[in-house]
Amino acid sequence: MKHVLKNLLMLLALCFVHTLSCHADWFKGKVVSAETGEPLVGASIFSEVNPQPGWSMQNNAEADSTGCFVIGNGWEGRILFTFSMIGYKNFRKVDYSYGEDVKDTIDLGTIKLQPTALMLREVEVTAKIPRITMSGDTIVFNPEAFKLKDGARLDELIKKLPGVQNRDGKLYWNDKPIRLMMNGKDLFGGDQIINELPAEVAQKLKLYDRKSELSRHTGKDDGEEDHVLDIQVKPGFLDKWYGEAKAQYQTNDRYMFDLTASKLSDHDPQVVYAQANSINRYIDRTMTSSSNSNIDGDGRSQYGSYNYQHNWVTKGAEKFSNNHVDLGASFGHYDGWLNSSSSKETFFPNQDRTFSLSKTYRYKHKLWPKLQANLYAYTDSVNVIRVDARASYGKTHGLSKQDGASYSYSPDQFQYYSLAEAMGAKPGDALYEHLVTRNRNYNTSDEQNRSLNLNYTWSRFCGKKGSFALQGRTQVSGDNNQTHTRRQLEYIRDGRNETQLQFFDYSTHNFAQSLSAMIEYWVSKKVYVKASDKLSYNRYHSNRAFFADTDQSGAEGLTATTLDADNCFNSTNRTWTNEFTLKSTITPVKDLMIMPNLDWTVTREDADYQYGRLDTATVRTTHAYTPSIFMKWKISRVRNMDFSFSYNTTVPELSQTFAFRNTVDPLSISTGNAHLGNTHRHTTALGYHRMWLRQQIVLGLRAEYTKNINPLGTLFRYNSQTGVYESKPMNVKGGDQWTVNFDYDQGLGVDYRLMNKISLTNSTAYGYLTLVDAASNAVPELNKQKRFGLNENFVLAYEVEKVRLALSDQLAWSRYRYNNGSYNSNPLFNVVGIDATLSLAPFEFNVEVNDEFRSGYQTQAMNGHRLISSAYVSFRFLKNKARLMLRADDIFNKDIWYDNDYTAFQRSESASDYIHHYLNLTFSYKFDAKASKGKAQDRRGANVQMGR
Repeated sequence: MKHVLKNLLMLLALCFVHTLSCHADWFKGKVVSAETGEPLVGASIFSEVNPQPGWSMQNNAEADSTGCFVIGNGWEGRILFTFSMIGYKNFRKVDYSYGEDVKDTIDLGTIKLQPTALMLREVEVTAKIPRITMSGDTIVFNPEAFKLKDGARLDELIKKLPGVQNRDGKLYWNDKPIRLMMNGKDLFGGDQIINELPAEVAQKLKLYDRKSELSRHTGKDDGEEDHVLDIQVKPGFLDKWYGEAKAQYQTNDRYMFDLTASKLSDHDPQVVYAQANSINRYIDRTMTSSSNSNIDGDGRSQYGSYNYQHNWVTKGAEKFSNNHVDLGASFGHYDGWLNSSSSKETFFPNQDRTFSLSKTYRYKHKLWPKLQANLYAYTDSVNVIRVDARASYGKTHGLSKQDGASYSYSPDQFQYYSLAEAMGAKPGDALYEHLVTRNRNYNTSDEQNRSLNLNYTWSRFCGKKGSFALQGRTQVSGDNNQTHTRRQLEYIRDGRNETQLQFFDYSTHNFAQSLSAMIEYWVSKKVYVKASDKLSYNRYHSNRAFFADTDQSGAEGLTATTLDADNCFNSTNRTWTNEFTLKSTITPVKDLMIMPNLDWTVTREDADYQYGRLDTATVRTTHAYTPSIFMKWKISRVRNMDFSFSYNTTVPELSQTFAFRNTVDPLSISTGNAHLGNTHRHTTALGYHRMWLRQQIVLGLRAEYTKNINPLGTLFRYNSQTGVYESKPMNVKGGDQWTVNFDYDQGLGVDYRLMNKISLTNSTAYGYLTLVDAASNAVPELNKQKRFGLNENFVLAYEVEKVRLALSDQLAWSRYRYNNGSYNSNPLFNVVGIDATLSLAPFEFNVEVNDEFRSGYQTQAMNGHRLISSAYVSFRFLKNKARLMLRADDIFNKDIWYDNDYTAFQRSESASDYIHHYLNLTFSYKFDAKASKGKAQDRRGANVQMGR
């Protein structure tokens, strides 16, 4: 729920806050020589704020011709300034920044830099190119005056611009992502292209707030704006290719090859990308975005894409967004595989219980071509059309192998056995007497999926009051899946074995159409309203023909041919949905902001459903209301509060409410529930922030309460003779959760920083205990779960120019208590670590060591200490265009991914093995085009602008 609330608040803030137009703290001062008192023209000012561990918000500025500087910051917290100049010793100063909600200017005074011994001996005054001049609200920079290494990339120059922040490898300005443009047009290829372009291509850069199309038409700020970095490219560098080539070798004969090439052009830019690897990476790069993720626990892939864009301008709409049409095609292939294990315990009343173990291997092979096309165009000065089309096809082959076993034990006599022990137990062994079932499953599947998505919009700007838009979406998709399964089952207590062969042919066909209207309107200067209404129709048809046989031959490769009517189904669902949304931002006084929101969704579903002997038709109409409100009050410069409330309703899927009975897995049967009801949740949160400047202390407190009403749970029935489980969704008694967060941040001088985040949680939830050998009308017993949780994230950091050192401790502890005390547990997970980096150009060294400790888990392999360590060394050469890196991952071979989930009716734990414990050697080279002769402008005249 925390993530839901956080996302909701972020959405509301982005939609409504038209009054927060880039507020920030500004710091000013003057940099002079401590020896002579003369202003140091071009001195570098670097600021860094760390709102929380792992985040680094960085700004840069330079002293002007008088030695003066101005630098802004949009984040709240302790701020560290570093002043530097060639020939002078660095100087550091600590202060506090109040973030984007405060628009103050703080005078840091005169900063005196001490000259080095060499500077004292050889002082030479030469003409310098100023990096910064002030002209109204515009700051003009000269890229040639920035201290950049040979072969520096464009992103290195951009990060030096004041106000630009580096957050998790992405560029932000005043806490909003930067929208990259080139010569006034959206940068084709996305953010990643600036890592490939040399800094020398920039003639000038403009960093400014680009208002929404609505604001630029009406002249009023609707809060919808982009922070734009507009790269003005030197003419001699246009219509040329740039890129990067990378090669990597990894132990056990693994590899990676990666090639990126981008053509810069005002009218026809292009991007080509290709990669092949066996190090478990799948990289997808399109005209507007890219992703880089694990395939599975291990894997290999090949991928290639080509993207093209054409730009033009409509007469009369020159000051608005440029017209463009984009075309892109990609083809990807991957093979991925994973080994995992899990254990599961379903809570019983006071009697013998079962503990289940399983081990799974899965493999997937997929081919994935995609096409996409986008059109954005002004037909005249007030009308805009936009069309997005995407088509994809996927062909997948997969297989999985699973071994499983379950055994019983008395409530107070639990003993953990491994799966290998359970599968190997024989009659006469102590464990064999407790075994209930054993199974081996082998599964292969072949699947094809197709989709076509078309989105289209017409917008009209209506003078100074607002805008009106009509939007539509058409989607057509389908899937086909053929799966073969072989199940070897042992019912130990029944003394029987059987082998089942299964085959099913499953297909889906989906058609979706939606139309919507939206209006944005300024009621007054303090009230902004946005309303929309969306009507959707969806027709979804699914069909499964299921076949099953019992095989006694033991031969492999056989296919079931006997129709199993009980597990065949045919379903058609037609859904009409109307979604109405009303949003607003109200600012009755300067320091108070109120942002209400209401969503009202009406859904009518018409279903024809056949599952086995069940044949039914039904119509359901539901209403769901989601009101919310967010308020923020700035009490003073050092104190503020915020309040939020949200209420939402979730309607169960219609298919869950049918009385079907799924017996595909003979050991785990699932059924529907015709009596399922809606679930509801409301969340209230209150936050308070306080700062003490002299002590460099920041304190944050937040309290949150969530109430769940009629939440969904699962009721299990268990047959102790056969070991078969049967599950059914059920509404259970609602619980609640209190959460209190405490954030503490203190600077200890200039070089040290202490951060600690503590979260306390107290929750109550309910679930049904498993019904064992019970009659069909038996009433289940309600089980109460009480949880108290403690989470802590502690960091003590030390940083100077060439050394970075961080000590950390992450703690996650929970205390679970149930009606039946034998299920109580206290799982603990704690990680203590050190991360150290030493920079001695052109080398960089890093080592990271973590001690992971777990206790209190049922799976014995999870408990105990694990030492996880990694290290790397890198070397840059060929004017920094080339880089060589050697990395050692998981040096002691101890890294395994663990997970767990504890509810009021079940406890599960799992482990997954993914690629680790390796050495890799990576070489990368960035290739640049040369400027055309006679076209490259005099670099001394180049400049960079920041302003509106």
